[in-house]
Amino acid sequence: MKKLSYSLLTVIAILFMAVGCSKNGGDDDASSLLRTVPADASSVVLVNIAHTVESLGGSTDGSVVKLSKELQKTIDESQAVKPEDKQHLKEICNGETGISMSSVAFFSAARSYVTGLLNDPDKFVAYMEKETGLTSTTEGDAKTIGNIAVLGNQFWVCTTGRPDTEQLKYYRQLNEKQSYMSADAASLLLQPDKAMTYVADVNRSMALLPNGTYMKIASSLIFNDMSYVAGNADIKKKSFMANASVLNSDMKPAELLLPVEKIDASVVKSFDKGGDIYFAAGVPKKLTKKLTDLAGSFMGGKSNPFASVLEAIDGTVAVRANSGASDAEARIQTTGQNFTDLSNMLQSLFGVTVTRDGDTLTAVLGSKDFTGNITPSQAADLLKGAWIGMVSNGFIARDVTTVTKLSVDKKSLRLDFEADGGVDALITAITR
Repeated sequence: MKKLSYSLLTVIAILFMAVGCSKNGGDDDASSLLRTVPADASSVVLVNIAHTVESLGGSTDGSVVKLSKELQKTIDESQAVKPEDKQHLKEICNGETGISMSSVAFFSAARSYVTGLLNDPDKFVAYMEKETGLTSTTEGDAKTIGNIAVLGNQFWVCTTGRPDTEQLKYYRQLNEKQSYMSADAASLLLQPDKAMTYVADVNRSMALLPNGTYMKIASSLIFNDMSYVAGNADIKKKSFMANASVLNSDMKPAELLLPVEKIDASVVKSFDKGGDIYFAAGVPKKLTKKLTDLAGSFMGGKSNPFASVLEAIDGTVAVRANSGASDAEARIQTTGQNFTDLSNMLQSLFGVTVTRDGDTLTAVLGSKDFTGNITPSQAADLLKGAWIGMVSNGFIARDVTTVTKLSVDKKSLRLDFEADGGVDALITAITR
């Protein structure tokens, strides 16, 4: 089974990173897959292979893939890609899997599945038998190989055990109202200009988690009618972008109930040297008061030992660090009162040296003489408009800068992630 799982992961990974695109049938194939996903699925992810792999500079003809010369050369010369992985890639590119390079969907319902279409089901079964050393079994109209099932021109990989072929037959016969195509969220998934789209039903997803009830209560204190989390991702030659939003039951941005404010750029710019990592957050006094009140309600009226510490913060908290994380410097805007508790906590928990300049505390871990590839001004510009954000260099691959921002958008929250380098960075990260 270990070899089976490895082979499947290899095939799926290739779909994401190394194939080209067919100009025909991508949108229709995506809709076809969603028609076999039940309407009550707790989460659905749709990967638009056709769009994704076009960005990687390749092309396909049915199951056959032609990689771009640049990508093929990088993989051939890479010492990090194992010979067996290169062989898997060669077999996939030659069309030995029988997989249609169009779209792939993941969904979680009674069981969780990855599913996609096949141009040649017999070839797919033969390939998986060869790779796993297992013999397929026939169950009515279905063939199974471990945790894989093939019905008609569709494959299903069960990620939570063995596939239920009777259940899959039912999924393949869903009518429009029974399938995910009838869900309001379907339009969020069918975006032909995105590499990946996803929607999660918050209530259904939390019901599957051990502490889901507590998470649901917590979410109700942060958002009004938090019902869905939805987002998308796309890759370009020079950048990779992804975002996520919180939606209410009407598929509109869910109202944020926390009092927040934007990062004060001047605090980030106040560092006198650069760094490889910057983190900043807007933490007004009204937010710390709200958080301590919420913590108190969860603690059943017990005294919150961190209340006085948190309520001393008022403004922006900013941190710069080096890539080794052995040295760091933080700037914390405060109310100008109760410095002692905050200073003592920082020193006892993190072993930092704390100094004061007016209402701002500076905490230093290790040496503050380190420097990095991102200047304070660059970091401040990249974090502009965010409530909470992080900028880093070298996170995905050397010399690649990533920006993660949580911002207030239409009275709700929006998470944005961007990495420069795009396809080049992805190839470097995979093959280095």
